[in-house]
Amino acid sequence: MNEFLQAAPNATVAHGQIAVMLSVADQAIRPARVLAPGEVLDLGGKCVRYINTPHVPHGWDAGLLYEETSRTLFAGDLFTIAGQYAAHTTEDILEHALVTEDQMHFTALTPKTAPTIEMLADLEPKTLALMHNAAYAGDCSKALRDLADAYAKRLAKATARFSIAP
Repeated sequence: MNEFLQAAPNATVAHGQIAVMLSVADQAIRPARVLAPGEVLDLGGKCVRYINTPHVPHGWDAGLLYEETSRTLFAGDLFTIAGQYAAHTTEDILEHALVTEDQMHFTALTPKTAPTIEMLADLEPKTLALMHNAAYAGDCSKALRDLADAYAKRLAKATARFSIAP
């Protein structure tokens, strides 16, 4: 981050309030800009909207970007898979992602996990730009809804043993 800031002296790091408070303000060589949930930045023909997604997929400070012009959701660690993968795909990405989740257990399962992912599906992205998987250009809304459903089922299963019978 600071190498980019040194190379671009007029640039500013921008992130959500929690991320700026937890780490960015301490690490950046210049003050960061706090983005409000839903705030849109015009990057010169590309408009990115900041989406606050606490704990989705993990981390209190989680947030994603949605580029409105191309309808690309920069979805970070959603649909993470282990190993090598193509740069771009239209093939199903859910099953491999759930296998990796079963191995690593990195997603925070909370009552808000599935609804947050459903909200992302409502954006109707054309592409999911994923950090640890191929860029996905299949039915992105369906993939997100299927992921939300999978996590809702996992949460229900995990919490079922704590239910108190009447």
